[in-house]
Amino acid sequence: MEKRTVEEMADTLQEASGLSRRDALKIAGVASAAMVMAPSSASAATPAHASRSASGHVVIVGAGAAGVSLAAKLRRDARNVEITIVDATEEHHYQPAYTLMGGGVVDGNYPIDSNANYIPSGVKWVKEKVLEVDGDNNRVKTDRGNTISYDALVIACGTQYVPEEIEGLSLDMLNNQALQTGISSVYTHQSALHTWTLHQQLAEQAKSRPVTALYHESHTPIKCAGAPKKIQMLMEDYFRKQRVRDNLTSTLVSPGGAMFGAAAVFNDALFNVYDSRNMGYKWGHKLVAVDAGAKKAQFEVAYDEYDEELMIEVTKTRLEEMSYDYLHIAMPQRSPGLVRNNPKLAHANSYMLVDIHTLQSQAYANVFGIGDVVNVPFGKTGGSVRKHYPVVSQNVIDVLEGRQPSAQFDGYTVCPLITKYGSIIMAEFGYKIDGEDNVMPSAPLDPGQERWMWWLLKVYGLKPMYYHGMLRGRA
Repeated sequence: MEKRTVEEMADTLQEASGLSRRDALKIAGVASAAMVMAPSSASAATPAHASRSASGHVVIVGAGAAGVSLAAKLRRDARNVEITIVDATEEHHYQPAYTLMGGGVVDGNYPIDSNANYIPSGVKWVKEKVLEVDGDNNRVKTDRGNTISYDALVIACGTQYVPEEIEGLSLDMLNNQALQTGISSVYTHQSALHTWTLHQQLAEQAKSRPVTALYHESHTPIKCAGAPKKIQMLMEDYFRKQRVRDNLTSTLVSPGGAMFGAAAVFNDALFNVYDSRNMGYKWGHKLVAVDAGAKKAQFEVAYDEYDEELMIEVTKTRLEEMSYDYLHIAMPQRSPGLVRNNPKLAHANSYMLVDIHTLQSQAYANVFGIGDVVNVPFGKTGGSVRKHYPVVSQNVIDVLEGRQPSAQFDGYTVCPLITKYGSIIMAEFGYKIDGEDNVMPSAPLDPGQERWMWWLLKVYGLKPMYYHGMLRGRA
């Protein structure tokens, strides 16, 4: 990270939190080392280099965090390569702030900027939507009927919300009807704002009667999978601060069976938080339907039963209905149609089939995936994208120069687990090694401990790092 970005982060920390200049610089320094320059997060078989010989046309599908960061890195490392970003999206959102919005920590303007401010100079921006990838003929087709040819393609189109996979839900309901239904989600900007309003209203109701809040986890792979727990823990703390905690029943309802399957240290830490604060959790519960008018949610529940005829335990399902005053939805997600509808690109769960280390397509040698769209064991977070794009940049250059991909992604993922206002567990981990957890703390601190320092970093430090470091291809 450049010195000016660290200093800007320190300025923000000092102004917002009242820290001394020395302490603000110290935290900003830890941030730059821990969250950006962690040496283990990506490695290459050959050193990354600025290429003078690479040439050709690289098309990047998507102008989100992954696409813009990659374009900036490629522009710096391969000056002779022609780069085109294809995406009609004008606004650029710092999506990690949505949970903070849902907890009333920042306002709705906090995460919003314009893509025009970050598309690198010299990169062509085609403001159209890619509908189809024709990998056999090295071209993409757009919603305006145009065809764009490429020498190398990078798919950075993210995920698509599919709330309709749950009967009774729609994106419009979550964005525009949340205040009427009591159902919201921190996965969209508009619904995250409603989340804060609904929790304030629920706390008011809790002054006079018991209230029930359910926090749903998705049955599909999703980006920022920790968000349902983060908003639940924030809101439990909010009710405590409002002195109405005794009237709140707060329950995480998940189709899974663990708090944090990627690493036991974080799984144990979260169980300790939930149990010490009397927050509930139910496992093996897949949300299948919602009756917004009656405020009832229906779950498909898996259970084991001994079969007398077969003489073995068999897994069966039953339906269970739960009432609520407030319901938070972690919307089911799939890859966009350009991947999902292409059998050569898509895994059975719809996400893009790639080599999990090089991020190269399993179908086409000159096609790569990056960001939330790829089917990897871990990595649908902004922190993972920060480690994806240097790998993909190097590997695209390798392919253009006639070599095999040399850079490797080891699954590094970071998830700032907000446990309450002013406290975060910084979960950093990567692909398991020989079946064992791979905890990757960048700072020499106990990774399972809640810390005020990480809260300051999350609220005040990561946004300038994102906009001025990552999107510039520097962090």
